[in-house]
Amino acid sequence: MAAGLLALTANAQEAYTITGTAEGTVKGDKIYLCQMQGFFAMVPEDSALVDKKGNFELKGTVDGCTTRWLVALHNGENLGMCDVLLEAGPIKVQMFKDSKRNVVEGGECQKLYKEYEAGARQYDDQIAKDWAVCLDTTIAEKDKIKERLVVETYSRQREEWEKRFMLEHAGTPVGDMLLAYHLQSFKNDDQEKVLAYFGQQPRQFHVYKSLIAQQNAEKATAEGAQYTDFSMPDTNGKTVSVSDFVGKSKYVLIDFWASWCGPCRAEMPAVLKAYNEFHTKGFEVVGVSLDNSKEAWLKGIEQLKLPWPQMSDIKGWECEGAKLYNVRAIPANVLVDINGKIIAKNLRGEDLYNKMAELLK
Repeated sequence: MAAGLLALTANAQEAYTITGTAEGTVKGDKIYLCQMQGFFAMVPEDSALVDKKGNFELKGTVDGCTTRWLVALHNGENLGMCDVLLEAGPIKVQMFKDSKRNVVEGGECQKLYKEYEAGARQYDDQIAKDWAVCLDTTIAEKDKIKERLVVETYSRQREEWEKRFMLEHAGTPVGDMLLAYHLQSFKNDDQEKVLAYFGQQPRQFHVYKSLIAQQNAEKATAEGAQYTDFSMPDTNGKTVSVSDFVGKSKYVLIDFWASWCGPCRAEMPAVLKAYNEFHTKGFEVVGVSLDNSKEAWLKGIEQLKLPWPQMSDIKGWECEGAKLYNVRAIPANVLVDINGKIIAKNLRGEDLYNKMAELLK
C-alpha cells in the first residue's frame, strides 16, 4: 500500500510559478525557496538568480498547498524574507527589507487561508485584550481570575472554530494543510473519524496522505510485527541492508540518529554501554543516520567513537528508512530478534541495557 500511496502523491503534483522582485538585489543575486525546520532553521529547497531587470522566477510542483519562505541574499547578506503559501498556479511576490511591506498575490488557496487567518484573529484580538488585564499590576487579583477564565473560554472557542473551519473545507488544499495543525487537538477516536472523513472527499492532498502513510508504517513496524528491510549506502558508499545483520546476531538494534541531534549524542553512551557488554553475546547495532551532510555524518561517527555498522541516504528527515518505521523524532530505535520479529521500540538510557541483560542471561 505504501508504494501505491507514493505513486498517488507523485501523480497529484501540480505546477506553480513564483515571479517577483526583492528590494536591494542586483543581477546574479540569489533568491532561495526554503522550508522552515526546527527552531527557525531555513532549509533551502530551490533557488533562482535575479536577472538584469531585478526579477526572479521559481518553478516547481506542489500537492495541495504548504507554507514556504523566500530569502533574498546579496553578497551573503540577508536582504529580506517573505512567507508564501505555495499553491498551484502563478504567485507574484514583492519582497522588501521591511517584511511588513511584502506583497504576495496568490490564488484561491491564499484567499481561503486569509479568511481563516482573519477569523482566528478575531479571537486573538479578544484574548490579547483580556490577557492585558491579567498582566496589569493595578488590577485586583479577584478580577484577574475572572479575566483568566474569559481568556480560557475564548481560547477554547478559537480552537473549536479552527476545527470547524478545517472540517468545512475538507477536500481542499487549505483544509488539508490545516489538518496538520489541528488533528492532534481531537481525541484519539475522533482523530480516526476526522481522517476517515477526509478520506471520503473527492480528492486528498499531501498532509492526509502522509498521515495515512504514517499510520500504515506504525502498524507495519509495531511490536510483534516482522521487521521491514531497507537498503542504504554505508560509510564507504557500499549499499548495505538491514537484512545483512538480522539473523546473523541474536538481536539487532536499528538505531535512528543524526550527528546534529543533541539528544542522540546524549544517548550514545547508553547504547555504547549495552554494545560493549553484549556484542560478543549476540547483540548488534545498526546505525541509521538522518544527516543531510556525509561529512558531518562521518565526523559524528568519529567523534562519538561508534564501532557498529552505519548507513545513511543523506536525506535528513526524508530518510527512506525513517519513513518506513514512522520515525518522527530522534533518537529512536527498534530491537529485532534473530527471527526478524520486532520485540521492543525506543529503549532509552538504562532500559536498553536492562532489556539486553534480560534477553541474554
